[in-house]
Amino acid sequence: MSKHRHHNRADYVKNCQLRLGNWYYLARIKNISSEGALVNFYAPPPDLHIGDSCEVSMSMDGDSLGEYSCEVVRVEASNIALKFTGVNKLKAVVH
Repeated sequence: MSKHRHHNRADYVKNCQLRLGNWYYLARIKNISSEGALVNFYAPPPDLHIGDSCEVSMSMDGDSLGEYSCEVVRVEASNIALKFTGVNKLKAVVH
């Protein structure tokens, strides 16, 4: 059975930081859409649950692209799916 997605996802393999409470975790974004992202952990945080709030910081080539408030919507062994709920910091990218 194929999953129906409301927003197209793009592969986007970049490092990120995920903040849960007062803890930061290194992770890697595997794919992203306008509504959320799939994140892979090097060492998954303990006691992570669907509905938890967190913040993800993304960067490209050392430059910060932004920090987004998220909600955890799916938890797997080393991956979590995040739904973006807000933007805390955003940097314009000009080419």
